[in-house]
Amino acid sequence: MTSEPSAPDFAISTHSDDTAHVVRVEGELDLNTRDQLVAVLDGLSRPPQIVVLDGSAMSFVDSTGLRVLLSEHQRARAEGYEFVIAGATPPVRETLRLTALDLTLPLAPDVESVTRG
Repeated sequence: MTSEPSAPDFAISTHSDDTAHVVRVEGELDLNTRDQLVAVLDGLSRPPQIVVLDGSAMSFVDSTGLRVLLSEHQRARAEGYEFVIAGATPPVRETLRLTALDLTLPLAPDVESVTRG
């Protein structure tokens, strides 16, 4: 597991195995923190079978954070791997619903439901 330096109350950690990269985001994904997530996603070895963004500790996402999530989804489709947001908290789920991104971005109830195989 690796951790990235971050803004106060924001952290990213990753865990990888042969088939999946799990990227856990803690805190607010916004203009001040989005570049950290982009750097982590860009630094993952390719091609994984799946990238799971664990949002179970993400308290907020703004439009710049949503753009990062949508961009990763589009890249996954283009490069032939899956990208799933797992365990999104109620505030994040509500933002996804209000922006209709819950209809576009793959969502799962938790990491285990995605990585079990």
